[in-house]
Amino acid sequence: MPTTLSPPALTPESDLPIALRKGMCSTRNPSSHYIALSYHRLSLPFYTFLSSLSSMTKPKIVRDTLAHLGWRQAMTDKLSALHNSGTWELVPLSSGKSVVGCRWVFAIKVGPNGTIDRLKARLVAKGYTQIFGLDYGDSFSPVAKMASVRLFIVMAALQQWPLYQLDVKNAFLNGDLQEEIYMEQPPGFVAQREFSGMVCHLRKSLYGLKQSSRAWFGKFSNVVQQFGMTRCEADHFVFYQHSSDGCVYLIVYVDDIVLTKE
Repeated sequence: MPTTLSPPALTPESDLPIALRKGMCSTRNPSSHYIALSYHRLSLPFYTFLSSLSSMTKPKIVRDTLAHLGWRQAMTDKLSALHNSGTWELVPLSSGKSVVGCRWVFAIKVGPNGTIDRLKARLVAKGYTQIFGLDYGDSFSPVAKMASVRLFIVMAALQQWPLYQLDVKNAFLNGDLQEEIYMEQPPGFVAQREFSGMVCHLRKSLYGLKQSSRAWFGKFSNVVQQFGMTRCEADHFVFYQHSSDGCVYLIVYVDDIVLTKE
């Protein structure tokens, strides 16, 4: 019979996950692999983290999220950010125009100690309902060549350049749409009275749209070039600038993550 491993001592706090308050059950499985991979081998922080994850569930129905104060606040905050950036305006649907659907996507952000850090809600357009040639044209996702990224990192290591990484928050929401796209009002937040029956005329790109990635890169490229950067002819996702003091500034665009050297 294998040696019984005692579970780690747990603090009797009432706010611990239910899996921790109930304790752990020992096993009589003689397999050495089972013993080596058992939860008993985990330290208390890791065990708390896994137990917290197993007790969390993401909502699948909007009606359930609206009844939960935390999820409703996350959805309200996201809508406020969309309105402040002028993502859309409510208008009557033009004749002959199609409407793109949308849905809420939820995520639970967990802290390093296993507790819930924050609840995140994102409004995503149903891009699969878009019609090519009518709702979008080119839809490729721009990204720097891997050879450029490797060369950039090697040069930074050899020359001991300072290297920075910038992850743009809500990157796709900054792109300007060139097409005329209409979307349904967000589920659970449909306007009433005089705005009922209206649709969202999108001004900014939204996650889920076919052209969101292209629109965001177009906005990014225009902004960095307005600051004096020059786009590389060999790789259009690499930008550079020679300063008066002899320094070279480089930017490599990788999806919504930007590597910079200055």
